[in-house]
Amino acid sequence: MFAETGPAADAAIRAGVDALGYPAGVGDACVGLTSNWPIDDWQARLADVRGRLSEGTATATQAGEVEGQVVDELRQRLVTTIQQSEGASAYYHLGPVLADRKAQCLGNCQLWFVLGNAVGLDVRPIEVKLPPLGTLPENETHVAAVVRLADGRVRMVDTRFSITALPVRFKDVYRRDGTGWELSETAGRTMLHRRIRLLDAGGLEAALLLNIANGYRRAAKESEAGPMYARALALDPNCPALHLAVAESSFLQGLWDDADVEIRAALALDPKDASAHAALGRLLARQNRWKEAITEFDRALALKPNAPNTRADRAAAIERAANAPPVAPATPGPP
Repeated sequence: MFAETGPAADAAIRAGVDALGYPAGVGDACVGLTSNWPIDDWQARLADVRGRLSEGTATATQAGEVEGQVVDELRQRLVTTIQQSEGASAYYHLGPVLADRKAQCLGNCQLWFVLGNAVGLDVRPIEVKLPPLGTLPENETHVAAVVRLADGRVRMVDTRFSITALPVRFKDVYRRDGTGWELSETAGRTMLHRRIRLLDAGGLEAALLLNIANGYRRAAKESEAGPMYARALALDPNCPALHLAVAESSFLQGLWDDADVEIRAALALDPKDASAHAALGRLLARQNRWKEAITEFDRALALKPNAPNTRADRAAAIERAANAPPVAPATPGPP
């Protein structure tokens, strides 16, 4: 049994929780989660090897090996302590996560971000657009984390997809693609996410606000959802999912022009976002622009074939297009 963590470690954990916008009680609960974890030992080992690295008595490779060991030990603690919760659940919010010891992907990512950085690792959240195989379910978002090591390599960690990949040099396996990064075809069988977007603390907080606001919207509380979407967009204006959430709110209020602006903003950020193409298709269908709508649904399905709602919307658009009255030719004007 390890001794309780010291005040410096506790303060670092509370600071990490506070940076994500939570009240003090959540920070206290996170400290309670780790009270018997060897956090002081992890901090000491990392500080020791980095001190020797700066003195020239250790190499970056050796420092990276120690960091990797801490990553593995922290991962094992989280795996054995936190039960995984799939699908839509309340376990994206650290309050319920810490109370019930259950987490879905956003809960996992926040724990990695808070605890990993408190220990002294360099943990960065990522938004996942394409997993190692297949696609995410329709209209679903996913987040994970990467740990940057002293030797310049990174470790990707993601409990949901059982990713504990070996270290890689990020720019050796990923290439820039708009606001995101795409796994290179030369990366080989690395079992890494194929398309990601790097986030910071603001982006992670924005993902949390997105989930909370979506809950308000599902409960028909648009007046409470709207300000949260606005706060989230201020934190992460490059998030297509946020622009699409605002577009959906505009749909519900009949604000078609506003919806159009937000959907096209999402597409400008990520032309490969299937949900954005599907949303544009729905908007065009509302305007009786059936052929254009079908084209957008086709683009969405090419990117994400397993999308039953999009397939149903496409079928409805085809049926409406077949039954639409012919467009009368324009009347010639005066000579």
